[in-house]
Amino acid sequence: MFSLSAFRSALTLSAAQPVRAMSVKAAAASATTKTRTKKASSTTSTKAASTKGKATKKESSPKPKTKKVAPVKPKKVEALSMPKRPSTAWGLFFVEHLDKVRASGKAVVPTTETVIASAQWKQLSDAQKQVYKDKYNANLIEFKKNTSKRLEELTPEEFKIENARRQALRAAGKRGLPSLKDPNAPKRPLSSFFRYAQDQRTTGNWSKAPEHEKSRYTELAREANEKYKAERAAYLAANP
Repeated sequence: MFSLSAFRSALTLSAAQPVRAMSVKAAAASATTKTRTKKASSTTSTKAASTKGKATKKESSPKPKTKKVAPVKPKKVEALSMPKRPSTAWGLFFVEHLDKVRASGKAVVPTTETVIASAQWKQLSDAQKQVYKDKYNANLIEFKKNTSKRLEELTPEEFKIENARRQALRAAGKRGLPSLKDPNAPKRPLSSFFRYAQDQRTTGNWSKAPEHEKSRYTELAREANEKYKAERAAYLAANP
């Protein structure tokens, strides 16, 4: 049998155990709450610092506003009025063929008429083709005469503008537009090599020519070039 004192001790021990368990749980819950609060505070501070840093960066280096500038289109230069190159023998025949088609009242379809005229041209004899070739040669002589006359009338400034226009067209892929040559401008002199070749009637002996010969032709070319520069400067000054 248990004694009265033993019974009281057992009763006291059983009553104290729930209190201790509750104290441990409360302490653990308190520690967890403190940890969560600390983490939340740290996260909030980090976000605030990051937001502040971004705001400071945006304020310190604003992007400048740039205006879009429209590209400047090159000024169109009108071509000089020059004599038109004549049509070839075939071109003359084709124009004649088209005139006959129009005279008949038939509608002209260029692609169709080109095929028909081409077949007819091939059937012509050499004597018949020569008639058109003679016309072309006569027109070509007249064209060259008129062109020379027109070039005589142009000023150095007009040559400069027209040749710049032609150079731009050639750069864009246009063909058949050589630069105009001013017939009144001083002619560029020959180089030492071409002077020597002209005198020797050959171009193969320059490398074997004695040094004193090369020096003589080099000096002649230098003097001629100096004279050319002076004459050209005087010509441009007299024809602004």
